[in-house]
Amino acid sequence: MQHPAKNFLVHLRLPFQLVLAPFMLFGAALSHGTLRAPTFALAFGILHVCIYGGTTAYNSHYDKDEGPIGGLEHPPEAGPWLLPGGIAIQLLGLALAPFVSWGFFATCLAFAILGVLYSRPVPRLKGRPWPSLFTVMVGQGMLGEIAGACAVSAPALRAELALGVLGAALLVGGLYPISQVFQMVEDRTRGDRTLALLLGRRGTVRLASALFCLGAGSLSLSALAADRRVDALGFALAALPLIALARWACAPQANGFRRVTLLQVGAGVGFGLYAALRLSANG
Repeated sequence: MQHPAKNFLVHLRLPFQLVLAPFMLFGAALSHGTLRAPTFALAFGILHVCIYGGTTAYNSHYDKDEGPIGGLEHPPEAGPWLLPGGIAIQLLGLALAPFVSWGFFATCLAFAILGVLYSRPVPRLKGRPWPSLFTVMVGQGMLGEIAGACAVSAPALRAELALGVLGAALLVGGLYPISQVFQMVEDRTRGDRTLALLLGRRGTVRLASALFCLGAGSLSLSALAADRRVDALGFALAALPLIALARWACAPQANGFRRVTLLQVGAGVGFGLYAALRLSANG
């Protein structure tokens, strides 16, 4: 048995939180504000370690998973540190967030509140298929990108950013039900009614494919709003490999955890490289 402190650190799933980093980078790029490296680095740490990590640990306290979960094929025992530790690290992040901006603080607070609603036995949005999808789309997609915009000074609200935020939410929405496919047995045992259980493997792929197409279309329109036609074409075509990978990840008799992880990491790396290039071009 591992020490509770080590279990807590593992359940923060910090390496896996980097899969969400492209949304923050992309939001910062689309805001066209002035990026100050020390402030942005602080914001990045607050969001990915304190807020994402803290809500993940908080959720693990209630789930008590024994099988694979996002970023952990063999999660350790939950232990007594997850609930107080998850709350404490989120409070630390919220205490530091105003040093970035009040908009960034509001975004982090909204994410933390959604984390409570998502995980606690009441209302346990995670156990309800459509509310859980909406919560994840808003939290990891929209708020992640808005946090990036609020982490730079004088962000500009424009169609490019609004469509980019919508596109991020739709892409996250496509990935979310796929991540439930390898957890169906454990979710059913726990009493959670997830989208994967509701729709089955084929229905999950259909929903994910539709959301990928809508997300790619929104990002393409975002690029067109900035007169970036090549980028718009690239976003439009990106839906095709995502749909193919979704079918591959949800195939029966496959190692769902590893395939879904490859899909999440691959999509994150590709989108992250693009977001980083866009952000560096602004500077």
